[in-house]
Amino acid sequence: MERIFSPDDLIDCVNEYGILPFWVEDGFSAWQMSGVSFMKLWNMREKAINSQKVVYGKFVNKKSAFVSLEAFPYLCALRRDGYDFDSLSDEGRAPRREIELMNAIGTEPTRSYQLKQSLNMKGFDGVVTSLQNKTYICLTFKKSYMGTALLCRPEDVFGYDYVRSAYNLSVEENAQKLLELCKGLQEFDEKTRAKILTTAV
Repeated sequence: MERIFSPDDLIDCVNEYGILPFWVEDGFSAWQMSGVSFMKLWNMREKAINSQKVVYGKFVNKKSAFVSLEAFPYLCALRRDGYDFDSLSDEGRAPRREIELMNAIGTEPTRSYQLKQSLNMKGFDGVVTSLQNKTYICLTFKKSYMGTALLCRPEDVFGYDYVRSAYNLSVEENAQKLLELCKGLQEFDEKTRAKILTTAV
């Protein structure tokens, strides 16, 4: 099943499956489809993400996965239950540490390790993972040895109107659209698939 030998191959697989985990030791993932070493795949991942032709973050079981541009607005609307982060915060539904982190990110891609040092926040990694799971944060990379992860609001990378373009649909409608667009969902067990198709806020 080796199909990924270049960043373009990786992007094509993401577009084909809609949702594609980056690494699973023995299961559906980019690593399973890779025909190159893990280090080469790691570098290809950064190039694919920085092309802005796919979205990347901890979207599946709070583990890293790619999502196609076609599917991402429906995942956002579903996971967020139609709330942008400011609205979630105004209604008292956002945890304090998530508010602090989102305020620190602002509108510019921000180095994860620098935020971790400056905020000195207990449970920083868990807060970042939670915000990715809710689709309020995605990742891009600054080129360096092993890459430097940049925390971003998807709206600042892909555009406000695009990211929120499915907010007018119900949770059920967004879940149905994801099932239609993401044949990769059939590769997950029923419990994981149900979790992906459930709100996170």
